[in-house]
Amino acid sequence: MNNLPSKIRWSAPEYEFHEKNTEWYWVLGIITAALVLTAFILHNFLFAVFAILAGFSLGLYGARRPTLMHHEINPGGISAGNKKINYEHIDHFWINYEPPMKKEIIFESKKTFSPHTTMLIGHADPEQIRRYLLQYLREKKIDESFVSALAHFLKF
Repeated sequence: MNNLPSKIRWSAPEYEFHEKNTEWYWVLGIITAALVLTAFILHNFLFAVFAILAGFSLGLYGARRPTLMHHEINPGGISAGNKKINYEHIDHFWINYEPPMKKEIIFESKKTFSPHTTMLIGHADPEQIRRYLLQYLREKKIDESFVSALAHFLKF
């Protein structure tokens, strides 16, 4: 634990962005149209409205580019942008570092309804971050959740 700074700061995108081509939007449109058609056949107009709103929202969210987040790890806890979490609210962490695809820190919260917080590492040194966090937290492997795996598959 020698030669560690009093805090570590770095900047990284808010999330990993996947460029979506026109085929992605066509598939989204076809799936949305199929859901709307199914809703009309079943006379479920509320579901048709929901399908249209969901398709539109997914299209907007898919086109949104991530903002640059400023991260900091210090003796008081972690911060990602305006979100600050004290170490007493974190159970453990895992650094998922498999460049170039995965470069992230996952924190397992002690809270039931907000179990994971993920921070991209960017160009920061993952080993230095790991050594720093081991002063305050235990390290335990955290597997990728189903929702996260689905988001990566759908290029979100």
